[in-house]
Amino acid sequence: MNDSPESEVAASWMECSIYQNYTASEVLVQGIAGVINQKDVELIVRAQKKMLQRFEKTNEMLTNVNSLSATRLERAQADFKKHSQTVDAMKKDLEYIFKKIHQIKGKLSSQHPEAYAAATQHRPVIQGEEDDEYDIIIREAKLAQQQQNKQQQDQQK
Repeated sequence: MNDSPESEVAASWMECSIYQNYTASEVLVQGIAGVINQKDVELIVRAQKKMLQRFEKTNEMLTNVNSLSATRLERAQADFKKHSQTVDAMKKDLEYIFKKIHQIKGKLSSQHPEAYAAATQHRPVIQGEEDDEYDIIIREAKLAQQQQNKQQQDQQK
């Protein structure tokens, strides 16, 4: 086939060589293995095994964290859904209660106008505000904030 001198040398070298039963890639690997220090290779293999063990442990820990997080997320979602339903029910109940209170106030004001006027005279009714002690605190805080802002504006002028 190929009668070049190089191919004859390669063929004769392969025939008498100890590598005659190996493929070209195996011969290359054997050649490189002879050049490299075996102790260095062993150190590299040990280091790779240690790293592999660490990665496997880390992977297992991350898998455990993921499964634990998924379980907790499911619980939290169920709790959140339950609490949301409770808040919705409470809101409906409170709206019903405020509606009934408004109706009772209307009946009292129509049946006993003098007594109702006397009872509500001390506090002016502000539209949109609820009869609640927290609303009073909020209103006072807003008034104080407005006065403080006004004083700051006056000082800046």
